[in-house]
Amino acid sequence: MNFNRENDLLIIPDVHGRGFWRDAVNDTPYAHVVFLGDYVDPYPHEGIFPEEAFDVMKEIVDFARSHRSTTTLLIGNHDMHYKSTPFRRMAGGTRYNSMMRPQIYEMMEANKDLFTLAFEAECGGVHCLLTHAGVASGWLHKYESLVGEPTAESLNALLDTPEGIIALADIGWCRGGGALVGGPLWADYSEMSKEVPLPGIYQIFGHTQKLGNTPWVNEHLACLDCHRAFLLTEVLEMAHLLPSANG
Repeated sequence: MNFNRENDLLIIPDVHGRGFWRDAVNDTPYAHVVFLGDYVDPYPHEGIFPEEAFDVMKEIVDFARSHRSTTTLLIGNHDMHYKSTPFRRMAGGTRYNSMMRPQIYEMMEANKDLFTLAFEAECGGVHCLLTHAGVASGWLHKYESLVGEPTAESLNALLDTPEGIIALADIGWCRGGGALVGGPLWADYSEMSKEVPLPGIYQIFGHTQKLGNTPWVNEHLACLDCHRAFLLTEVLEMAHLLPSANG
């Protein structure tokens, strides 16, 4: 999809039961909104209970259903370990709540047409790929015969096969896994920042939490998991890939 300052893309990073997304979708003019996943499994120190995070996820799903043509919900690792038992067995994350699993699974199954793995956007001549945790070049090379070119279509197809689920379950060493680098649901920013950039693709993702309101942004990628929403043009300005609106 093509975006510009008049018809911008709103990006909502990891929610985990937080409410910052509401003000963003209500107060920010945009043409389309993409949530980067991780709707549930709140951090205990933030005082959000698992049941409250589930209610927030239901609210987001209802919003996406009523704004179907202008909303995309990406899947995060904290959502995937409820959606897929094989994934959970291979790559279940922390804060998994077995008591909440039936409700979350049922909701995701009933609304599976809303959830996807990747989204592509064009803005100012920059081709952007949005996923939950980023597509590492090392992971892509490992699964080249399965994935092919890193497009939203080829990545989304991974959700439909056992082989795809196995590929998505890769966890890199820095997150306690055995893979050299994590997959699009698990790659840490520390891994992504050391990987060879994907040619012609600007990557936007969340997953690695950063305290404060300033994300990690460079000319190849942006990690936005810092508890606030962003416009695509804002991100590309920070990356110096789009001229500043203020000149």
